[in-house]
Amino acid sequence: MVYFNQLDNVDIETIYKTFLSAFNDYTVAVNLPYLQFKHMLKRKGYNPQISVGAFEHNQLVGFVLNGYRNWNGKTTAYDLGTGVIANFRKQGITTNLLQIAKKQFYDAGIEQYLLEVITSNTAAVQLYKKSGFTVQREFQCYELERADHTQGALYTVDHVSKLDWEQVKDFWDFKPSWQNSIESVEALSENFIYSIVCKNNTIVGYGIIDKETGDIPQIAVNKSWRQKGIGSSLIADLLQNTDAHKIKLLNVQCQSDSIKHFLFKIGFKYSVRQYEMLLKL
Repeated sequence: MVYFNQLDNVDIETIYKTFLSAFNDYTVAVNLPYLQFKHMLKRKGYNPQISVGAFEHNQLVGFVLNGYRNWNGKTTAYDLGTGVIANFRKQGITTNLLQIAKKQFYDAGIEQYLLEVITSNTAAVQLYKKSGFTVQREFQCYELERADHTQGALYTVDHVSKLDWEQVKDFWDFKPSWQNSIESVEALSENFIYSIVCKNNTIVGYGIIDKETGDIPQIAVNKSWRQKGIGSSLIADLLQNTDAHKIKLLNVQCQSDSIKHFLFKIGFKYSVRQYEMLLKL
């Protein structure tokens, strides 16, 4: 008999093992080492008190892991990951997890619920739409193998310990997704390298990369300084400052044609597409 409960008394290692089991046949391969899983939870704001697990005989068989922040001026929960191990699927567990989570949100005064889902995962997309979620944005994800990159830096690239966010926000073509947001970067700041290009003592371009995984949450160039080699100089530097053999740029808004053109020119390849979906509570 499956029952449901909060995850505040469940240790991270148990959640990790169930997470791997639930996603071992996912559309995109999920091979997170344990430390990277912990970093992912921290970066995305995991909160066990608004997260829910499905249990059978005290074994965790399903989960919805949620974070909590202010998003666009509203108190918002974010789905870090929802999964059920194979033997317990098609029993309505995911629907129950979401319903229980929503009740917790109501009780906590949370105004909306945000998530991302791969567009080709039609079963999940339909489930979320049936639950009241609507598509807000469509994202594309890109990756670049280190061996496929041959361009050097045209500009001197420096490193800083922190950024003036109010300054560099003006470089954005779109607001970063939850996992790439300022709050997510600052939550795990020790894992990132901050690279900048300056002209006349002013930042005209910047990029951020995870030193271990090669994930690039943000890269942007002042609109007046584009198509001059600043972006490619930043990519070359970021590649030199990660141990990963592949660098990844996730959740580029589909309408951002200039960024997509730049990425393809550098050698990035398209990997997957995602919806950002929102439920107003």
